[in-house]
Amino acid sequence: MIRAEVDARYRLVPGRKLAVTEATSTAVVESFTLLTDPFEPLRVVPADNGIYFAICSARAKCPYPARSAAWPAVAFLPRRQALELALRTFLETSVSLVVVALPTAEPVWVVFERDDLLANINAPAVIDQLAGPAAAINTPLWELVGRLTRPRLFRPLPILPPPDDTIYAVRLFGP
Repeated sequence: MIRAEVDARYRLVPGRKLAVTEATSTAVVESFTLLTDPFEPLRVVPADNGIYFAICSARAKCPYPARSAAWPAVAFLPRRQALELALRTFLETSVSLVVVALPTAEPVWVVFERDDLLANINAPAVIDQLAGPAAAINTPLWELVGRLTRPRLFRPLPILPPPDDTIYAVRLFGP
């Protein structure tokens, strides 16, 4: 239901539209191993109680659309949609992890952990801010989306052969 409702809102924006093309469990792996700082130990996040969403440009082939349909990792609208998916999921379910693949040419994820995200914000108030028209951009909302998503942007690392139990990812930007 969350996927369908959020998907419907972002298909109505003027210009380039976004679609939630996938919603599935993260339990296909045991964990996500996140490198957040080169001077800190790796952080292992259990994946047994999580959900994975994929966002794509409407009518594009995903995952990882062609460059003409891809968005930059820092594009506002996909990160806004990812934040809305995560907050709705945390407020309406008992999920502890939400991973959202952005519509980028190379894999980029926003990784939200329930305790980490909800400890720092008033989630219902943020949902109210996000409830306006999806295409609306104002400075406070722009800053909020940036503050809540930019430090959570990760690039999964291509490790061959891939490990069975974890996915490694490195943070794109500092905190």
